[in-house]
Amino acid sequence: MNTETADFIDIKEIFSILRRQARLILLTLAVILSIAFIFLVRATPLYTASTLLLVDTAQKNLLDPSQAISANASVENSRIESEVEILKSDSVVLQTIQNAQLFNDDEFGPSIGLTDRFRAALGFEMSALPSGEVLLQSTLNSFKTALNVRRRGLTYLIAVSVTSDDPEKAAELANLHAEMYIQQQISAKVESALATRDVLFAQLDSAEARLSISDRAFSDYIEANIDTLVEEIGTDSVASLRDRLSQASALRVAAEENRDVALAALGSADWDTLSATIGDAALLSLAQERNRLVQQLSDADSGSQESINLQAGLDRIEQMLATQGEAAITSLDGTIRQMSESSETLLGTLRSEVIGSELSSETLTVIYRLQQEAAIAQNQYDTLLLRVRDAEAQALVQVADSRIVSNALPPNGPSFPNKKLVLALALVVGLGLGTALAFLNEFVFGGVTSASQLGNIVNARVGAVIPKVNMRADEATVADKIVTEPMSLFAEAFRRLRATIDRNVPDQPGRGKVIMVTSSIPAEGKSSDALAIARTYAEAGKRTLLIDADLRKPTLHKFIGTEPSSGLLEFLKSSNDEDRNDFYDADPKSPLGVIMGRRRSDTPTDAPLQSQAFQNLLNNARDALDVIVIDTAPLVPVVDARYIAPYADCVVLCVRFGITNQSDLRASYEQLMDSVRPDTKIVTVLNCFEGRENTYRYSGYYGYNYDE
Repeated sequence: MNTETADFIDIKEIFSILRRQARLILLTLAVILSIAFIFLVRATPLYTASTLLLVDTAQKNLLDPSQAISANASVENSRIESEVEILKSDSVVLQTIQNAQLFNDDEFGPSIGLTDRFRAALGFEMSALPSGEVLLQSTLNSFKTALNVRRRGLTYLIAVSVTSDDPEKAAELANLHAEMYIQQQISAKVESALATRDVLFAQLDSAEARLSISDRAFSDYIEANIDTLVEEIGTDSVASLRDRLSQASALRVAAEENRDVALAALGSADWDTLSATIGDAALLSLAQERNRLVQQLSDADSGSQESINLQAGLDRIEQMLATQGEAAITSLDGTIRQMSESSETLLGTLRSEVIGSELSSETLTVIYRLQQEAAIAQNQYDTLLLRVRDAEAQALVQVADSRIVSNALPPNGPSFPNKKLVLALALVVGLGLGTALAFLNEFVFGGVTSASQLGNIVNARVGAVIPKVNMRADEATVADKIVTEPMSLFAEAFRRLRATIDRNVPDQPGRGKVIMVTSSIPAEGKSSDALAIARTYAEAGKRTLLIDADLRKPTLHKFIGTEPSSGLLEFLKSSNDEDRNDFYDADPKSPLGVIMGRRRSDTPTDAPLQSQAFQNLLNNARDALDVIVIDTAPLVPVVDARYIAPYADCVVLCVRFGITNQSDLRASYEQLMDSVRPDTKIVTVLNCFEGRENTYRYSGYYGYNYDE
């Protein structure tokens, strides 16, 4: 980096860069804004509707409101976030999809792809639409993309938003999804309560069995030890109760046996046995009537009208027998229940008499133990039964912990695309991208536009910045201003360049200095700079020679208005110097000698520049003159300048303002560093003038007439 470069940011330079690159910035901005405008025109407007839910984090019990429990803040926050995730879950989304039949919806259901549309346009059969799990997953993904669930800050409010191309559909789906979530919340609570009830039911059956066993154990003990208890108590009442209990038990057993026989007879249609077992007069009469009809039917001719009538009567009698039999058995069951209740009453009375009597300690101990076991079993059974009923009641009165506080309404305007936001972003992106491209073009890809930039690109002193000038009609080159306008900024810039060269390459008595003028690519103004430098030295009283060593495209003879019959190339190729001596002439505008070229070479020109004749020419010039300025070919497209560089005491590398590519500049500088002597100084010049617009592509150097 050039040591003279400032370390601070030059705001003025930045604004200058932006001004120079304004066209690129505006073009980039126009492209980005055009893309944004096309997007806004072609984008399908989407509408977003939101339903607002309020989550109650307190654990409520409608059967006992006093049991409501409020959790701490961290638990409540976790609860809200959990509800947000539940609202996003696949189970709730699937319920919404099924209720809204989104499988058949054009927006959320399966759509025809570009391939199928192309096939349909060509008349080919389209591929089958997805079905089953593929259809479900596709619809699920589409709806989840359109669904947005978020918590409103640190509140207990949750916003459920759905985006759709139809505003009414967006509102309906948002409300439906919230309702499905609440329904699922209630269903989960009901299922939990019913599951608790089922678990309690299993325990209740076990408790009921234990209660029955413990209760029966006391009665069985009394029945098994009734004689011992009667003797131990010694009262007639206990004996009487025992006898009555025995009779009642015997009657109940006999009635149960008759009922079982009657049921079997009814099932096998044994009407005689049924009527005989029950002993009902109506049944007996019906059974006799049936037997009579059976006898008459057997005597009647088969298929006759009499036979048909008898069969109909027989069916009617049997139907009456079945009805009367079922009624009689039902009545018998009632009688048995009454007998059982009577026996239980007698047994309870007997138990009370036994407990209230004076018994031995051993008997009292056994009775107390049996009573305690029965009491414990009863308490367990009552507790479980109460909890079962409580779980059943909770299943009936469950309410959701969340409720809708604001239903979604169809939005008035689309939520996408946001025109103001898109245009604002496009403006910011366009300006940012345009500025970035401007700086990239300024410092990486584009041309050199300042002395500090030039000093940063190549590690060489910037000798001068040549200001932009306009040529008059009577001027062949801007170098004429050295003579015609000696007090201009243009002439002063070259005098500054001369001073820089003299400071870096001091004069040596009796030996002239060789200044090589070159550039990276054509059309950078090196020939004009070479003539201006030579005229500056000549005007300062230095014996100066200008050599047009750009054998590929000599130009200096046009600048001084001379058309030689032969040029430097012909001189170097000729073996007889006397035949080729008209390539030298004097500059008509300054005391400057010029060795000119004549025409473009149609053969490679690197060999003549390596010849002894060229070396002798430079040595003789060094001995006779103070300054020898050599105009050479550009460095990047041809190699000629690399063979002249070893003779130079100073190399002036010309750079065209805003034109020279930085990669070409670095490449040419590296070539110079490989070619010059270690003590050779390299000075750069930034040409700011803008002449006629010409191309400077490498291939054109040989085939087009460039203005240098």
